[in-house]
Amino acid sequence: MELLYLATFLVAFISSILSGLAGGGGFMMAPYWLIAGMTPAQGAATGAFMALGMGGGSLAAFKGTGHFPANKKLIIALLALTLVTSLVGPFFLHTISAETFKPILAILTFVSLPFLFLKSKAVQASRRRTGIGTVGLGALLLASSFITSSAFSILIAIVLTRSLGLTILQGTAMRRLMGLVQSVVIFIILTTLGNFLWLHAVFALIGGIIGSYLGTRYAIKRGEMFAKYALAAGAVVGTVAMLLV
Repeated sequence: MELLYLATFLVAFISSILSGLAGGGGFMMAPYWLIAGMTPAQGAATGAFMALGMGGGSLAAFKGTGHFPANKKLIIALLALTLVTSLVGPFFLHTISAETFKPILAILTFVSLPFLFLKSKAVQASRRRTGIGTVGLGALLLASSFITSSAFSILIAIVLTRSLGLTILQGTAMRRLMGLVQSVVIFIILTTLGNFLWLHAVFALIGGIIGSYLGTRYAIKRGEMFAKYALAAGAVVGTVAMLLV
């Protein structure tokens, strides 16, 4: 049993490094929770606790880098949107089959890839674009609260950059803040429903903190273009893994 907890730490550590580098390592954790003998709900609750460590480690790496969005009102609005969708999403976990959404999510991911590399000057910001982006972001946050996939990373990143005018690294920092709020809410909801294995969660938390910090620091050091390609690669791998699991 002790070896299984060590395995949880190692998988969480590696997954979190990838998450720090490319914005998503969930394609490793989702099948691992099942291999470790957890139900989908237990895996979601334990993964949410691990995500607290990932978010904290990544945000610590961003501290003092100047990559947090300067618009405080935007930060508050996005965190509020995350809070609302996170309160609703987990209740779909037992009622909606994620299998239904996998092909749709995969198609959206691959279709969206070119937008990640589209030059900013080619996109004109407007109130209508911002409104559409906010609605799309809400839908993505809602779905990501009960479907585990790295594919959401690139979709959310595109909305943040193309509709709200953030850079890739600013979007990553914002996604970490939003992810932290989402993880807290999901963890509380699923834990109250009895879905939590605390020993696995603690080992995953530690691995998440260390791995996410290291991965994020490296991504920040390499710069914006590296972040784009890493995000795209992580989303593609995560999408393929999601379809195969």
